[in-house]
Amino acid sequence: PRMLITANTIALKEAIDNTQIRDNFEFYGLSLVSADPGSDKYADYRCDYELWNCENAIFLYLACSADSEIFSNDKLRIALTHAIDREYLTEEFYRGYAQAVTLPASPNFPYYNQNLAARYTFDSEKFATVVSDQGLVGAEVTLLVNSGDSLRVRVARAIGNMLTQCGLTVKMSELSGNNYTYAIQTRQFDLYLGQTVLSPNMDLSAFFHTYGALSFGGINEVTAYSLCLESLANYGNYYSLYKHVMEKGLLCPVLMRSYAVFAT
Repeated sequence: PRMLITANTIALKEAIDNTQIRDNFEFYGLSLVSADPGSDKYADYRCDYELWNCENAIFLYLACSADSEIFSNDKLRIALTHAIDREYLTEEFYRGYAQAVTLPASPNFPYYNQNLAARYTFDSEKFATVVSDQGLVGAEVTLLVNSGDSLRVRVARAIGNMLTQCGLTVKMSELSGNNYTYAIQTRQFDLYLGQTVLSPNMDLSAFFHTYGALSFGGINEVTAYSLCLESLANYGNYYSLYKHVMEKGLLCPVLMRSYAVFAT
């Protein structure tokens, strides 16, 4: 038999910061909280609770500039995915409230193909070998990140260190506000660390349409955009879309973020 649960009201409590939210939960009858473990203002909970890892569709990724002298090298761009230790990033910076992804989608998405994803996992030697074979050891690249997000800055610096260990020389460009907007629109970078919220159907068309809201760096491509539309019309086409994106090095997925949901 099914249990029917009803509620006449759902009471809301106001709070000015994360610490007050936590205190209300621990001492004053607040029974449900959604918290961001990646926030600088995250407060640890010290009482009895049930805890869920709730995906929030926030997608972290790397993308290259079409004007980059270094990443216009197809072999280097395609191999970039192997330079990123995603498991380290999820544990070190997100307290485990993120999932490593090597395809541009949630790993919980029904059309996220694990066999395909396994081709693009962390293997720094693969990337270092490409850097060496292409004569790019010591080549300087600029990694752009929005300094208004301190967590993303820390992650970008860690990624910069990973690329440095593979033979590149990484120059960090940490900008905010209008300076960041101008830099990303005028492609003053080789790589940028971006973050966006994906829709439930994992629509990537904004990355690849000429005037797409996420087509920074000039990564717009007719074939990829067409595959996006085909995938939205018929989910069976997602495999072809993800394969094309990764084989061309159009995006380098990093992780999908989550919130922590506490309940009494």
